Amino acid sequence: MKKSLLALAVLGAFAGAASAQSSVTVYGIVDMGIVSSSNGASDVAGQANGRKTSLDSGGQSASRIGFKGTEDLGNGLKANFVLENGFSADTGDLATANSLFSRVSTVGLSGNFGAVNAGRQTTVLKDAHDQIDPFGAAGVLGNVERIFYNGSENMTSHRVSNTVKYTSPSFSGFKAQAAYTFGEARGDNGANRAYGLNLGYANGPLNVQLAYNNKDNSTATFPYAQGTKQKTAFLGATYDFGMFKLHGAYADTKNDLVAPAVDQKYRNAMIGASFKAGAAGTVLASYAINDTKTTGINNADSKQFAIGYTHDLSKRTNLYTGFARTSNDAAAALGGFDARADKNVSVVTVGVRHKF
Repeated sequence: MKKSLLALAVLGAFAGAASAQSSVTVYGIVDMGIVSSSNGASDVAGQANGRKTSLDSGGQSASRIGFKGTEDLGNGLKANFVLENGFSADTGDLATANSLFSRVSTVGLSGNFGAVNAGRQTTVLKDAHDQIDPFGAAGVLGNVERIFYNGSENMTSHRVSNTVKYTSPSFSGFKAQAAYTFGEARGDNGANRAYGLNLGYANGPLNVQLAYNNKDNSTATFPYAQGTKQKTAFLGATYDFGMFKLHGAYADTKNDLVAPAVDQKYRNAMIGASFKAGAAGTVLASYAINDTKTTGINNADSKQFAIGYTHDLSKRTNLYTGFARTSNDAAAALGGFDARADKNVSVVTVGVRHKF
């Protein structure tokens, strides 16, 4: 009897150890707010002009649900997976139609060497600028998605499928990333492929991010016309003084087009700040520009000013509000919300965000 009890205890200990080595976590964000936007244009039949007020999802951060897991393989090696999907909290619809995990779908290994993940994931360019934009490059006030790169860095391009990404461990604050996206074009390994490199330094109050991304658009898989090759460089930094943090960024984008089309060139700059407002509040502000440098194209610049406030109700729940205004030249139409050339886009939002 004693031997049987001892055997059961040993088996139970092994079973407990095995279960402790693997874990699966359900996580997500539900973000809902009232958004009032205007594209500065008069109502015209058949066009989305004028002011619109609505209950929308993702005023501060995109609503999402995800599953992530890890298994300890021993000797510091772990197997990991992430499956994450976006959704519209106001309707319950998928963020991307007919896509179960449109945000992230990866499996990989991690250890002392860093981490390697394969599948659908963010570009190294997004990983860099998300750390610099005071608004996290998200929501209705984030300027990177709406202003930088001539507004091209959106859901269709800052997340890429068929990608392998390596992230190094931190060496006294230095960390590197390298990513390669398979074009999967038969007979031409270079068609539709993309690659990116990122070098970052985050130590103490200073965070500096340098990233480069190169996309080939041989068969129109990316937002630009077929034959486009997009090359983007980004440099950004933040410095935390304690009660407030300074944010700054610069980017240069070139779209190599098929002759006789003229290559497109854009330069971006952003200056921002975030201030502590008591124990639970934070004030965010930024000013960003999209400067069109394409030969023969004039009056095609855009400028955005944004200011916001977040108030923490707990570690997981916060209230937010903010205002953004985008000014467009005669040949520019950035800022989202059905922007029109030569018109100003303005948006006001107030909402609540819960993380779980």
